[in-house]
Amino acid sequence: MTETAAGRDVPKTAVPVDPFVTQIGWLVATAGGKEQLVQRCGGLVSERTLDNWTAGSYPRTKVTGAVRDLDAWARQAMPGYPDAAGAPSLIEACGPYRSAPAVPEPAVDAEEGSPERRPRRLRWVLGAAAAVVVLIAAVVTTVVVVRHNDAEAAKAAAAAAARSAANVPLPSTGDGTSRTELTGSIGAKTFADPRTLTAGGAAIPANTEIQVRCRYYAPSVPSVTPDGFWYLIESEQWNGLWTPANSFMNGDVPGGPYTHNTDFDVPICT
Repeated sequence: MTETAAGRDVPKTAVPVDPFVTQIGWLVATAGGKEQLVQRCGGLVSERTLDNWTAGSYPRTKVTGAVRDLDAWARQAMPGYPDAAGAPSLIEACGPYRSAPAVPEPAVDAEEGSPERRPRRLRWVLGAAAAVVVLIAAVVTTVVVVRHNDAEAAKAAAAAAARSAANVPLPSTGDGTSRTELTGSIGAKTFADPRTLTAGGAAIPANTEIQVRCRYYAPSVPSVTPDGFWYLIESEQWNGLWTPANSFMNGDVPGGPYTHNTDFDVPICT
């Protein structure tokens, strides 16, 4: 489709998806969350590092040791990596990926001092200066555009990673013991897949006790932050559905201060 501006049809351009962010998003989603990815890879990277990388702040000038280590581990321990994310591997998507044209070095004039050579040399100097000005303007424009699009590119990459992760089966095993959780004053919504929020089930009324089997990390919508966890429901009426952990009291007393977004006694789904 096109948009009309000043009497002309101007084509819309798509925001590029950052392959590195897409690949990291797939690893986090497949592992069940950043905490789980850190545990599974043996601490090769920290949660803080994963926060930075998924936000688009990753090594762009070189391939660091952390990137190499995580790439090597993922090739052995994460089936489907790197092809399942639909993006290059971490090593291939990392490091320098943009280059600018270089200004040519001035040629040595054998007859530099001769009068007939001076106009030619002056033209060359003016041409080189113009090329430098154009190059600087291009670099500044590129930096401005890249910074402007960073947030949108990160969102697009996260969405692409979520769509790719939806093809991976959800973990559903706890420790064999269900936990009782009480909904808050507004109740809780339920979904068949917390990663894509598809096939919503019946809502759970306010102040209702249910049994949950385990918890899963899927920060698919801002409303599940800051923890980003979901409970897999064991109770018969909503059995097999997922519900946001921060919709429950999680050990807090009704009518009192609400301080717990997640009951961390509920085991991680495996």
